[in-house]
Amino acid sequence: MAFGPRRGQPPPFVRTADTLREEIKEGLFPPGSKLPSARELQERFTIANSTAQNALRLLKSEGLIYAVKGRGVFVRTAPTPGKNYSSKVVQHLQREEVERQARRTAGEFAHLSDAELKALADQIHDELNQARTAYQAAVEKGRKITRELARRGQLAPPLHDDPAAARKELEDRLADAKKRRQQGP
Repeated sequence: MAFGPRRGQPPPFVRTADTLREEIKEGLFPPGSKLPSARELQERFTIANSTAQNALRLLKSEGLIYAVKGRGVFVRTAPTPGKNYSSKVVQHLQREEVERQARRTAGEFAHLSDAELKALADQIHDELNQARTAYQAAVEKGRKITRELARRGQLAPPLHDDPAAARKELEDRLADAKKRRQQGP
């Protein structure tokens, strides 16, 4: 069994960063907004924590986001003009990826007229807006549910399959400890 990305596919942290970059570009995360934590990205994309951290590092190196210790990661309002956030290697890899995507896209839509392509772009834009709205509503609903579960103390899974047996075990241990204290050394 081979581990890592499939041949021709970018590594998971790059795919995660690409998705987040698109969401930032589309306005799902507007400038100044807080990005999901690495743990939330880990759950959303079913990736390792280190993969989520590397995706955030990549976006940070591009100047799209910045971190505030103890508060989270935020979308930059605008990159500082003239400041080079990413290394020459990252820039080269990004240019190559953009060129590959452009070549693939050119062949995929070559049969469409300009008007058909524009209509398709409008349709996709509308679908993305609907999906973004639904996603934001689902995220907010999920946050409310998580807060309510936390308030009820239900976030942690039960340690035992049988809560009554767990309670009995705890009571027995407490009773034994009380007997030992009463007996003394």
